[in-house]
Amino acid sequence: MKNIYALLFALMTSGTMFGQLIINEVLYDPSNDELFGDANGDGTYDQEEDSFIEFVNTGETNFNISGYQIYDTLGVDNLQYTFPEDTYIPPGGALVVFGGGTPTGDFGGAIVLTSGDPEDGLNLNNSGEIIAILDPEGNTAILFDSDALSNNPNESYTRNPDITGEFEQHNDNTELLFSPGTMIDGTPFNTAFVVESVEVMG
Repeated sequence: MKNIYALLFALMTSGTMFGQLIINEVLYDPSNDELFGDANGDGTYDQEEDSFIEFVNTGETNFNISGYQIYDTLGVDNLQYTFPEDTYIPPGGALVVFGGGTPTGDFGGAIVLTSGDPEDGLNLNNSGEIIAILDPEGNTAILFDSDALSNNPNESYTRNPDITGEFEQHNDNTELLFSPGTMIDGTPFNTAFVVESVEVMG
């Protein structure tokens, strides 16, 4: 008999019990002052396309976010985005969903997606809504009350310190208006996936 160790990327994670998902930063009101609102870096300001939500996996294993859904408010007609199959976030890593456009830049090496809706993007209103993240079974995983933070900031709301802190306006303690894919000071999140080994007896 001998042990054969196969490195299987497909076994990065299975389900939510092995990781935790949080919203770390949200931009629902980009500045309309020329390119100060160009959060996705494509050289064009667009209220919907430059809006974004930054997620962070606070767990110690890769997080499978496949099938999770973003609602701008809970309701059948308010589904804004469904994460595609085989979408994972590394432990301590970040994933950013922009409303649209062509995200340009490295964004700290974070995973970057766009909603794919050319008209509405993520349709994140400046006030009066609760952003809801549902898991593939339809259970509510995260609620973000934008109304509690609504004063038309023209910048993002971010946790400070990242991951564990309360939300504040990004420009309160930095010179930046947003930092999609990175921590508030521009430091990258973890980008390394965990690759698990499986022992095969034979």
